[in-house]
Amino acid sequence: MYRSILCLSLVWAQVDPKADNLIRSSRKKLKAMDHMTVVFSYMVENRADTTQKRIARSGTFRYRPKQNKFSVDIGDIVVLSDGKTVWQFLKKENEVNVSKYDPKEGFSIERIFRIYEEDMKVRLDKTETYKGRTTHKISLFPISDGTDYFRVEVWIDAQSQLPQRMRISNRDGTIVEYELKSYDTQPIPDSMFVFDSTKHPGVKVIDLR
Repeated sequence: MYRSILCLSLVWAQVDPKADNLIRSSRKKLKAMDHMTVVFSYMVENRADTTQKRIARSGTFRYRPKQNKFSVDIGDIVVLSDGKTVWQFLKKENEVNVSKYDPKEGFSIERIFRIYEEDMKVRLDKTETYKGRTTHKISLFPISDGTDYFRVEVWIDAQSQLPQRMRISNRDGTIVEYELKSYDTQPIPDSMFVFDSTKHPGVKVIDLR
């Protein structure tokens, strides 16, 4: 009993009130969005294995958070989901892989936003200028040791209250960083979250469900 109370006290002691308020305000702003289109870039680097090449890509992310509907277009690869099924379309190969939606699968940008909503210990690192705008840099640490990541860093725009950058440090040494360049809240039609094979003559369908 004493140990449980002590552990709980330590968790609360590590919550930075100012950082907590900034995160709560940012989450509230995101939750108010029924539709979200984000232009982004990302980088993946494995610091534990320097033989692996650094990956850098850019694309467009469309999202309906309340319905788990999303699409990610990074040029030669498009990933679509209606919340139940996931289609991964490889443009060059004219091939689409179909699978069931699994919220724990992969480290897509859609999962990044869900991680951002999780309960974590938070700390305000500093306030700095990033690309001419004032941002608050906050570090988030998972309460559970069972996560793939051990730290999430978020740069929140002081004016818009929206995350502008997110960096995820994984336990395997992989670093994934996103720059969220713009947000658009215009309605997104259902057709953007479902793969239409009639628009891709001769497409090879691999059903993994």
